[in-house]
Amino acid sequence: MGARGRRAAQRFWRVTVIADTSALVAFYSESGDQHDDVSAWLEAHGELMVVSPYVVAELDYLVATRKGVDAELAVLTELAGGAYELAAMNAADIALAAEVIARYRNLGIGITDASLVVLAERYGTDTILTLDHRHFGALRSLTGKPLRIAPR
Repeated sequence: MGARGRRAAQRFWRVTVIADTSALVAFYSESGDQHDDVSAWLEAHGELMVVSPYVVAELDYLVATRKGVDAELAVLTELAGGAYELAAMNAADIALAAEVIARYRNLGIGITDASLVVLAERYGTDTILTLDHRHFGALRSLTGKPLRIAPR
């Protein structure tokens, strides 16, 4: 198989992961056990990472307020650089997210967490990259199946 065929096969077999804010904050922290766990998992799995627009908004706010504008701009530059799949949310997606919020109203999840459940369905994956085990351990896919939390 030539290089072109190998690249195509790698893309075909690559698993998709939906990224939560908590994992990306840890990843961009560049130190600590949580950073190491997320980084090691990503390196080991070489996942295609999908990022919700709500995660981008939360990540931007948290990095800017904790680390400053230079760090914020570095993260935004990396996000815009093509390493991530930046998902869009349309009206139908928001309606589905609202159904997820209603179904799990006692958990107090918001649009960000609910959007990840919707995006998991759209991208055909059950893997959520998150440190939020409380919420994502209880949430299910739109078809009722448990979500796989990474890293574990």
